[in-house]
Amino acid sequence: MTPYASLGMYPLVPLRPAWDQLWAAVHERAPWTPPSLTWTDDVAATWHDPDGVVTHACGWPVVTSLRDVVDVVGAFTLGLADADGHRYRAVVLATDDGEPAVDAIAAVNAEDSLTGWVSLRAARSGGEPWPGPVVWTASHLASLVALQQGDADIASIDPLTLHHVRRHEPDLIAGLHVVGTGPLVPSPPIVVPRSTPSERIEELRHAFGAALTARPLVGRALALSGFVGLDRAEYEPLLTLVAAR
Repeated sequence: MTPYASLGMYPLVPLRPAWDQLWAAVHERAPWTPPSLTWTDDVAATWHDPDGVVTHACGWPVVTSLRDVVDVVGAFTLGLADADGHRYRAVVLATDDGEPAVDAIAAVNAEDSLTGWVSLRAARSGGEPWPGPVVWTASHLASLVALQQGDADIASIDPLTLHHVRRHEPDLIAGLHVVGTGPLVPSPPIVVPRSTPSERIEELRHAFGAALTARPLVGRALALSGFVGLDRAEYEPLLTLVAAR
């Protein structure tokens, strides 16, 4: 297959032009990368695909199923008031105000989601197995739909997704209540295949940071304030958040 780049962790359609502009600035500084982004409905598949030259992953798989598959380039720092640089806390939303029932139905995007599952368990069940039923939804947006339709009672959503939903899909959170927050965790990492030379990883770290500096309006549209180079060690402490999946 043809090598490609995919930055699909925040797939709202109104955001795609800004992601495309950001990537164009990255490619300008790292011309060995694909010239444009590829958009796909199966973001997780790109993490395991050796043709995915640069992809946007979730932090939990990086220290579990992707440990021998990818290397971490770094993560975006977030232009959100409650973020701590590249770290954030998931927002736990519920259909009712007040303390959710112990057997609340959880809407969860995926079993390997740091925000949607690991953070939810860390916040609401002390990292132990979830005590109630679970509805598997495949995406954060679908989890919000499940809450709105009454199919679930509670869900954990990352604050960057929530920020963009407030701007572009406010009906998805209408009537929902914030009932807690998750632990402070690093934001989703940019990753590359393990075969990527170290000098190219360094080039990408510079390219992402310089691209956001050069395109401040793009950064503002995406609620990104910068980029920090990281490696897998930044994500290793996540393994202490839950007892077992």
